[in-house]
Formats: sequence, C-alpha cells, structure tokens
Amino acid sequence: MHLRTLTLQAIGPFAGRHTVDFDALGQAGLFLLEGPTGSGKSTLIDAIVFALYGKVASSEASEDRLRSAYAADDVESVVDLVFEVPAGIYRVRRTPAYQRAKRRGSGTTTANASVKAWRLPAGTDLDPATLDAVGVPLGNRLDEVGAEIQKAVGLDRTQFVQTIVLPQGEFAHFLRAKPEDRRVLLQKIFGTEVYERLASRLAEMRRESDRASAAARVALSSGASQLVGAARLADDEAADVRQAIDDAVLRGDGLVAAVRSVVAGRTDELDAWAAGARAAAVAADAVRGAARAELDRSTATDALLRRRTTLRTERAALDAAADLNAEAVLQLAAARAAQAVRPLLAGAERAATALDAARKTVTAALDGAPDDIATPPRGTDLRTHVQAAGRSSAEAAGALARLVEVEAGLTSRRRAVRRTRDTVDDLVAALAADDAWFATRPAGRAALLTELEEARARAASAGERASDLAAAIETVAAHTDLAAAERSLAEALAARTAAGAAAAVALDAERDLRAARIAGLAGELAARLDPGDACPVCGSAEHPAKAVLGADHVSAEQVEQAETARAAAESSLRAAAERCSVLEERVGALRGRVGSGTVQDATQRCDEARAALARSRAAETDVARLVPALDDFDAQTRARETERSAAVARLAGERATLEVTLLDLDAAEAEVVVGRGEHPTVVARHAELLERVAASATVLDALVEQDAAQDEAGRRQVELAEGLDAHGFDSADDARAAALDAGALADLDRVVTGYATRLDRVTAGLAEPEIAALADDLVVDVDAAATAEAAARLEAERTAGEARVAEERSAAAAVAGDAVVASATALADALGTAGPVSRLADLTGGGGGDNARNLSLATFVLMRRFEDVVAAANERLLVMSDGRFELVRSDEKEDVRARNTGLAMRVIDHRTEQARDPRTLSGGETFYVSLCLALGMADVVTAEAGGIDLGTLFVDEGFGSLDPHTLDAVLAELGRLRAGGRVVGVVSHVEVLKQSIADRIEIRPTAAGPSTLTVRAG
Repeated sequence: MHLRTLTLQAIGPFAGRHTVDFDALGQAGLFLLEGPTGSGKSTLIDAIVFALYGKVASSEASEDRLRSAYAADDVESVVDLVFEVPAGIYRVRRTPAYQRAKRRGSGTTTANASVKAWRLPAGTDLDPATLDAVGVPLGNRLDEVGAEIQKAVGLDRTQFVQTIVLPQGEFAHFLRAKPEDRRVLLQKIFGTEVYERLASRLAEMRRESDRASAAARVALSSGASQLVGAARLADDEAADVRQAIDDAVLRGDGLVAAVRSVVAGRTDELDAWAAGARAAAVAADAVRGAARAELDRSTATDALLRRRTTLRTERAALDAAADLNAEAVLQLAAARAAQAVRPLLAGAERAATALDAARKTVTAALDGAPDDIATPPRGTDLRTHVQAAGRSSAEAAGALARLVEVEAGLTSRRRAVRRTRDTVDDLVAALAADDAWFATRPAGRAALLTELEEARARAASAGERASDLAAAIETVAAHTDLAAAERSLAEALAARTAAGAAAAVALDAERDLRAARIAGLAGELAARLDPGDACPVCGSAEHPAKAVLGADHVSAEQVEQAETARAAAESSLRAAAERCSVLEERVGALRGRVGSGTVQDATQRCDEARAALARSRAAETDVARLVPALDDFDAQTRARETERSAAVARLAGERATLEVTLLDLDAAEAEVVVGRGEHPTVVARHAELLERVAASATVLDALVEQDAAQDEAGRRQVELAEGLDAHGFDSADDARAAALDAGALADLDRVVTGYATRLDRVTAGLAEPEIAALADDLVVDVDAAATAEAAARLEAERTAGEARVAEERSAAAAVAGDAVVASATALADALGTAGPVSRLADLTGGGGGDNARNLSLATFVLMRRFEDVVAAANERLLVMSDGRFELVRSDEKEDVRARNTGLAMRVIDHRTEQARDPRTLSGGETFYVSLCLALGMADVVTAEAGGIDLGTLFVDEGFGSLDPHTLDAVLAELGRLRAGGRVVGVVSHVEVLKQSIADRIEIRPTAAGPSTLTVRAG
C-alpha cells in the first residue's frame, strides 16, 4: 500500500486546508515529519487512520481531537486521502462528528460523521481541484465504505496500526505488556478469536453434556418413581426396584439391558394378575346376564296380565253406552247433510242481494248522465241509445286530442321564438365588436414586429461587445501590471546601484589586501626560513638581514576571503542587472500594450463596454420574449377570425330557424281557434266530451251488471232445489233446522269417533296373541326375580372393578416401564457423548491430564505466532544493538501478577548473558527494541495477510532518547527498509534527524494558535 496524497481541513491544530503530496516525499524513500511538541505531527497520522477506518491511530485517544478548535463554525472538518494498492487507486473522503453552531437560533447541534469513497482510474491527475470529477463511487454509508476500504487495504485498523502506522507508545506498550494484555493484542492482530470460540464452544458443549447427563439421571430417577407409583408397589418392593436401577447406573456397562430386566420383572407380574382378574369378571358377567334375562321375562309377563285386566274393564263400560252412541250417530249424519247444503243456501241469498244492488246502480247511473243520454227517444232501446251517444262523443274527443297538445305547446313555441330573436341580436352585436377588434390588429402587430427587429439588431452585436469588453479588461490589467512592473523596476534599479557600490567596495578591498600581502611577502618568506635553509628567492643559505614580518601582515586566507566576497558581490551585481534587464523589457512591452491612455481612460472604456454588453444581453432576452409574443399575437388573430366565421354561419342559421318557427306558430294558433268552438279552450271542450263518454260507459256497465245479477240469481235457485232434494230435505227451512254450528258439530263428531276408536282399540288389544295366550289363573313373582338380578349385578360390578384396576396398573406400569427404559437409554447416550467432549474441552481449555503444559489452544496458537514475531524482531535487534540484545519467549512469569500463559517475554543481555525484564531497559533501549518488535510484527502480519505490499511506513516514537551511534544504527535499518521499496516517514523533532533527512513535512504553530504545514521535497 502506497499513500499518494492527503488533504485535511479544520483537523486538530490545522484550521486551514493543507495538502501533503506523498508521491513527492516518497522519491527519496525517507522523509521527516518534524515540528515542535504539540504542533500537530501525530495529527497527520491520526488523519490517515481516520480516513481509512473512521478512528484515530492511538487506541487511547479520542476522536473528539479531530475537530479543530480554531476553525470557524461554517468550515467543515474533512480528511481526503488517496492511496494505491495492487488492486488500483482509491480515494476516501471522511468527516468526523462534531458540534457546530445552529444555522437558526442559538446553541449547537451535532454534525454527523460522513464518508465517501471512489475508485480512480490509472494515471489520474491527483490535483485536489479536479478529483471530484473522476472516479467510480464505492458508496457513502459508513458500513459499506468501511468494508470496501478494509477489503482493498487487506488489513483491519489494529493490523494497520501495528504494520504501517506505528503511533506513539503503542509498540512500547506491547513490549512491556502483561502476558494477558499481550494475548489480547496478538489475538486482535492475527485474528485467532476462532480458537477462543472453539474452546468456548467445547466448554459450552461439555456443560451441555453434563447438564444432559444430570437431566437424564433425574429423568431416570423420576421414571423409577413413576413406575413404583403406577404399579402401586409396597415400600419394600419399591426400594428393591430403585436399588436395582441405581446399581445398574453405577455399573455403567449394560445399563439399558439391566434396567429393562428390572422393569420386565415387575410388569410381567402385573400382566398375569390382570389376566386372572379379567377371567373372573367375564364369568360373573355371564351370571348377571342370565339373572337379568329372567327378570326381564317376569316383568314382561306381569305387564301383560295388568293390561288384560284394564282392557276387560274398558270393554264393559263401552257396552253400557252403546244406545246413546247410536242416537249421536243419527244426529251427526243430519248435521253433516245440512252442512253440505249450507253453501247452496248462502249462494242463493248472495245472488238475490246482488240483483237488488245492480238494479239500484242502473238507476243511479241514469240519474248522473246528461238528459239526452238518460232519456232515449220514443221507440228506441235504452242500451242502443246510450251506446250511440258514447260512441259519437268518443270520436269527437279523439279528433281534439292532437289540438290539446298543440294548444299546450303554444307557450313554449312563443318562448323559443323570443330566444331565437335574442340570439340573433347577440350575434349581430358580437360581429360588430369583432370588426372593431380586427381594425386595431395591424397596428399592434407592426409595433411588436418593430420592437423585435430592434432587439435582434442589438443582440447581434453581443459578440462584438464581448470582444470589446475583453480587450478593455486586458488593457486595465496591463495598466495594473505596468504599475507593478514599474515599481519592481525602480526597486531593481536601486538594488543594482547598491550591488554595484558593494561590488566596487569588495573589488577595492581585494585589491588593497593583495597589494598589502605582496608588500609584506618578504617578511612572510623570511619568517619561514630556519638557519641553513635555502632562500626561495635567491637560493642563498645565509641570511644576514632577513625581512621582518609586520604585525598587520595580510594572510593568504584573508586574500581568499576578500576574493570570495568580491566574487559574491559581482554575482549579486550580475543578478541585479539581469533582473533590471528583464523588468525593463516587461515595462516596455506593457507600455506598448497600454498606449498613451491613462488607467482612468481604460477603466472608463471597460465600464462602457460592460454596459454595452449588458444591453446586448438584455436584448437577447427581449428577442427570446418577443418571438413567442409575436407568434402568440398572430395565433390570437387567427383564432378570432375562426370564431367570427363560425358566428356568421350561426347567425344565418338562427335567422332561418326564426322564420320557420314563426310560420309554424301562426298555423298552430289558427288551428286552435277553430278547434275550441264555443268553449274558452280546446282543453275545456275536450274535457266535456270525455265526461259524456264516461257517463255513457257508466250506464252501459250498470246495465251489464244488472243482466249478470239476474242470470246468477236464477242459476243459484236451481242449484239449491237440487241440493235439498239430494240430501233428503223437503225445504230450505228443514235444512236450516238440522244445521249445527262448527263447534257443536266438531264436539259431536269427536264423541262418535272417540267411542268407535276406543271400541276398536280394546277389541284389538284383547285379541293380541300375547294376551290371548295368557291363562286366566296365571301368577308371576317379579320381586324374587329382581332380588336375584341385583345380587348377580353386584358381583359382576365387583369383579369388573378388580379387573379394571389390575389392567390399569398393568398398563400404567408398562408405560412407566417404557419411560424408565427410554430414560436409561438417554442416560447411556449422554454418558457416551460426554466423555469425548469433556476430554476435548479440557485439552483446548488448558486443563486435564492430556495437556501437560496447561496451555489453551488459543494461547498455543498465539505462542507460535509470537515466536515468529520474536524471531523477525531479533533479525533487526541484533544489528541495532551490536549483538547485545536478543528477545526470547518465556513460559515463566514476569514481574507482574499474571497467569503462566506462554506469552511472557525476556530480553537476553549478551554482555552478562542474563535474562532481563523488558521494563528494566532504558528509554533508548526500550525505543529500538520496541521498534524491532513492531517491524517484526509487521513482517509476520504481512505474511499472514497474504503478502500485502506495505509500501508506506510511519514511525512516531522517541528518537530523542537514542545516542548518536544507536541513532545511526536505527536510521541504517530504516534505510534498508527504504532500499526494499518502502517509503518511511519518521515523526520527530530531534535536530540530528533534521540534518540527516532532507525531505520533510514542516509543521509550525502560528502566533494566533493554529498550525501551518509545508512540504519540502526534491
């Protein structure tokens, strides 16, 4: 994994927005993250870890430190990280949760944490200003982005902190940790919780099997108690059964067979006893059946004897009432004959009454009819006269029926004529209004078209106006640049003058020093001569008068320094002259661009061009408004023309309709005048004719009813005479005298019918074979038979009860016995399962005889991983400590109260060959031993994670505690990491590291409080 860029804003002490280019820093392979204590060095590492995992690097730090206390309320806290893994380039942008001021009202509210992630295409420009436009989104939910990032990196947060980001105190804590704490950390890093879960599951399975065994024992004991209760055993028998079952459980082998044998012994005895009881109950039930049959026979015979006596008594009473019954039979026959004739009598009476009523109806109908209908001419039949009058009136009324409807419709016809006239008037007025509206349309369209053409002309000049504005803006900018360039030129000329003066002074000083040195050179040569040395000038070995070296003699070093100063002054002069030349050219070019005008003129032209462009843009808006407005104007004109054409056509139609309607109305009014005659209206004449038709019909109906009543009365008299003769009555009065009302007739019928019924029943009863066969002197003893049956029944019930109890005991014992055998089987299965589970639980949990070292499975696995970490750490530790220190895993307890977990650690000091507690190391020794341990763990984690490429490594720890030699060794080891392709970032404020590492991130606090960040690379 390689970090590419990091951008943060309002994070920790950084109030502003800062970007770190790790690509540039990684060119050298080693860079320094330096700054004063508390300036924000560790905050950058926290930002990286937070961007990836949503938490800061140190487990002891709070995420609350992420929000900058210096940031304004409207500035968002955000971390934006781009990193590269073999799978591709990823970008993640994350904001922490923090308190911000409410946008409305007072107080604060919580800004929730958020995250977004993208996968970037290869070769993407990582400029923060353009990143938002590229990439495939991976999500914006905390959980889904967290899963995607961990999948891409291949490490969780704990592994990442132990392998890529090594924060302050974390790996020293691991070195000094208790074995138990070290186990927890190793478990997080290597993900060995599965072995803990396996051991926990086996322990739970052991507890479950123990509970199952205990439950099976309880179930077996409960089943034995139920067997004892079901079989209703005596106390000594019950004790024997329980003891036999307990002995079988203690033996273990053959548990089920032994329990089955005990159960079978008891159930077989109960089955035999139940069989004997059932046989005795069957025999007793047979005796009870015979006694019951004898009782039933005696009871039936006694009932027949009592019934015969009752029937004979009833027959004697019937014979005594025979004469009275004969009289009642004759009276019933006469009453029934009169009952048959009664409808005929009633029919004759109703016919006579109806005839009288019909005659009265004819009289009333003639009284209500007009005189010319009620009084026929002499010699004319009444019926014929009435029929002729009714028919004549009906024909006249039929002829007037149509005129009644015509007369009724005259009002609506007159109203329709008025409506049509109003419509014609409205249409004429509307056409006049349309003509006036059309007269104004040409002028309105011409004005609108003129406005549109003028707007188009102004809009067409927008491009030219924009060009004029751009040129004016360039001229104003050129004036601004010219003023700045002239100021820079003046400053450069002054600097060139000063540099010239300084160069002249340096040249004079060098010249004076050289002259002085040459003047005193003889003294310098003489001072070097010892007696007998040859003179370097004349070669003589004698020096009678050596030159004396003056106190103010100029040395070669002074001349060299003067020469260096002179060269530097000349170089400064050349640089100043070159800058003046460049600025003079720039001033000349800018003056050529601005011409002779002033900056005020240029600003005025810029304002005028901007106003002209605004007018052209406004004209474009007017064109966009006027084009549809003109189209809408023409559309309104065409729509109004269409409406006027329709109105003209409708006016013609309405006028034609009015003319036809007036003609129809005149014809209808003339026809109605003729039809009403002397009556006020046609309706009145029509109503009178209908009344005459109705009066004629009433008279005719009354005559028909009278004739029908006459015929009905005659027919009823004939039927009555025939009925009286058929039923033996001489006259209607005789029939009326023999008649009885319905109640009396029913009572008489019941008396006669009852006598006959009782006589038939008694005769049939005495003739029944069972009664006829009885001897006159027969006697039956029912009480003796009932006593015998009761005794037999009691015996049968007793034996049946005993058999039922025996069967219930046998059945209950069988069920309870099956339950006992099932419980024994369950106990045997539970005991068979519990053994292997218990041994495995002891083995994986660190107990039992099979685990001699008393190590749990998880601890054993972690111990092997820990040995790998120690071995990898020793490869670097032997180099950094010059072979002095070596780490070893120990099974002994450290100087803490901890269990012997196999994860203790000792430091072997090869100077004394003694094992030391890691906490006895000095600060510097603790640092580089912890660093080796952390790097070794990173190597092992990398291998465990499938060879993840750890391209970037941060070390945030106390380099200041190292002596120069050890610091060189540590840097050499970090250099080997760099040579292996890693980029190593060292977090420190040690001065030696500043001198040793050129590429760096400098963090400096400002006077106002927040820190600033500067990247120096290359």
